[in-house]
Amino acid sequence: MSLDGVLAWLEGTAPAATVRDGRWTYALTGSAHLIGLAVMVGAIAVFDLRLLGVSRRLPVGALARHALPWSRAGFALTALSGALLFSANATQVAYNTAFQVKILLIGAAGLNILLFHTGVFRTVRDWDTAARPPPSARAAALVSLATWPAVIVCGRLIAYV
Repeated sequence: MSLDGVLAWLEGTAPAATVRDGRWTYALTGSAHLIGLAVMVGAIAVFDLRLLGVSRRLPVGALARHALPWSRAGFALTALSGALLFSANATQVAYNTAFQVKILLIGAAGLNILLFHTGVFRTVRDWDTAARPPPSARAAALVSLATWPAVIVCGRLIAYV
């Protein structure tokens, strides 16, 4: 089956039709997407700012135990609602340049998270209370703080591009 066929099939599913055709479902799904995004990016931003030296007295590990579960929960809500929003108009949205850039940026952010958690974060006990985390941790924070707002901007641009 071609990509267009898959997109048309997805658009024809019951969940897609419910989101697209319901009186309030598209707006409520979009609202859930924004709430999830706010929770996720808020938690990530607090953590990234700590890596960059804000609130230096707060141990990185302690903050991670509190903030990262919120970022995961926000991501789950954002991913689920985003998939539903996409499915409602998949044949149009898939070819939207802003959407395509958004997906690439999400992939880049995910790779940054993977590299951080499988790399420097494994040694967090060595620098947990250090005023200045290692350069690779600070670099990951900068990439994150640049990437997630760019994802948000691209998401907003989907309706206008």
